[in-house]
Amino acid sequence: MKDKKTVKIRRSYDSDFKQEVIRMLASGRSAKDISEALGIAENLLYRWKRMATKKTKSNTGENSNDKSAKLAAEVVKLRAENERLKSDREILKKALGLLSQSDSGTSMS
Repeated sequence: MKDKKTVKIRRSYDSDFKQEVIRMLASGRSAKDISEALGIAENLLYRWKRMATKKTKSNTGENSNDKSAKLAAEVVKLRAENERLKSDREILKKALGLLSQSDSGTSMS
């Protein structure tokens, strides 16, 4: 028996084709359907999708740590503002109480 060695040709795909496939996945078509229609392995489709997601995250320039730090800073700022508004409200309540007492003490008759 002779063993025949088969040479597999590695195909390459341009970025436009990959983006179109990723759009198909995002639109709700199953990876199995797309892979069968295009003759591409399913795992390759998932790899392209994962790589595109990584590129998108790196292009935004923010990672989860940056977002967490921004949110924490905003929470601190909002809590400080909330305390200031509470104290302002208490001052206004006291002022209103004092004004209402002085108005009731003086009559115009």
